Amino acid sequence: MISISFGRLAPIAVVVLACTASTPASTDQANAAIDSLNARLVRAYQARDPEVYATLYTDSAVFEWPAFNTVRGPAALGAMVRSNWAGERDVDLRLAVTNRRVIANEATEFGAFQQLWTDSAGVRMIEFGRYVTVLARQRDGSWRIDRFFGFEDSTRRAANGNAQ
Repeated sequence: MISISFGRLAPIAVVVLACTASTPASTDQANAAIDSLNARLVRAYQARDPEVYATLYTDSAVFEWPAFNTVRGPAALGAMVRSNWAGERDVDLRLAVTNRRVIANEATEFGAFQQLWTDSAGVRMIEFGRYVTVLARQRDGSWRIDRFFGFEDSTRRAANGNAQ
């Protein structure tokens, strides 16, 4: 029988924990990769490209928005935006990240968004809201959205300021 004391296991535990925690360099790399993911998200909106949009999510992704039924998985997310964008032109998305926390292979981002589009009647619309995103680091080091929760925090307005 092998007997190992707690005193001998403690240094091993410290090394294991140190290897799994994010270092400043890895946090900087994660932040840069997540910023790149956000930029691809904005470009997918601008191009109204549901296929690219779907690739930004994990296979187990969940999208929650009070005005929609919960959407799960990339294929359903692609179908959701294809339907939403069908009657819109000149779609744009602006993100303002207010806080991001990176721990090992997971990150949580809080922020505000501004979505602009021209509706089917030719009226330029703007919507403001807040969001929380849980992101997952992939095996190749890239990041994808695993869970999104957003909500509108203003009434929709025409770009000229008139409430809709």
